[in-house]
Amino acid sequence: MSGSFTWDAVVRIGSIKPYEKALVLTVYHTLDAHPVSPRSPERSAWNTIVCFKAPLRDQIVEHLSPGDLCHFHGYVRTGTFTDNADAKRRAVDLVIQRFDLLHKHIDGPTDL
Repeated sequence: MSGSFTWDAVVRIGSIKPYEKALVLTVYHTLDAHPVSPRSPERSAWNTIVCFKAPLRDQIVEHLSPGDLCHFHGYVRTGTFTDNADAKRRAVDLVIQRFDLLHKHIDGPTDL
């Protein structure tokens, strides 16, 4: 069902890691207090997203850095592979199709 589901997220950049054929980003956002228990603390939620298109990877590396607030849009890609121990594995990737920089983090080092 690759490409059947799309996703949108407004998140802050945690890290950007380039690989030969992909760019992997860790991103985070704050989950609000639980509606049933409003005194519950806010907490951070971390996700990993990936970009495969070379021109888009170059734009992300050039324009984004840790702490930046961004809007990402993409699709969910699923697949299977066999690992080194000959076990069949399933992978689910959140693939980036486009992004918008909403706020550049320029206030100093991030506290990630």
